[in-house]
Amino acid sequence: MTGYATGGWTDMFLCAGGAAAALCGLIFVGLSVNIRTVLDMEKREGQSSMTGRALEALVALLIVSLISVVALTPAINPDVLAAFVLLNAAASAISPVRAAYTGRGRSPNPTEVILRRFLAAAVTLTLLTAGVSLAAGHGGGLYWLPAAFVLAVTIAAVNAWVLLVEVLR
Repeated sequence: MTGYATGGWTDMFLCAGGAAAALCGLIFVGLSVNIRTVLDMEKREGQSSMTGRALEALVALLIVSLISVVALTPAINPDVLAAFVLLNAAASAISPVRAAYTGRGRSPNPTEVILRRFLAAAVTLTLLTAGVSLAAGHGGGLYWLPAAFVLAVTIAAVNAWVLLVEVLR
């Protein structure tokens, strides 16, 4: 097994894709169960903080799912996969930017804001590193993807908790 070809990575991609799909379902359940409360809260606050959290979680999980599906393509060229990972790194950059603007106009918990920004930026950076090193043929390649996937699932799990539980406090 090598970090520059997908052979031997099938189980990891299957596991990551399955976990991402399951968490996507949890996010949708959390939103649907608490949608009235979420929308009322956002109307009071005048911002989309809770639906934004759902969007951040869904984007992170969608990226994990998409990379997993493409990586499972038989005999995929490593350069094609690298380009796809880099494209997803660019898409994931939306979350850190969005997190940077979360809480403007209110006084959020500074630790929460810093953690959200850090996790979102870390996903983007690990995906970027995975794509660049895969294209270059050295520097880790696919070995960066589990780190990116763990960070993305962490973001989704925290946001799912907020949408299911913290919204009702």
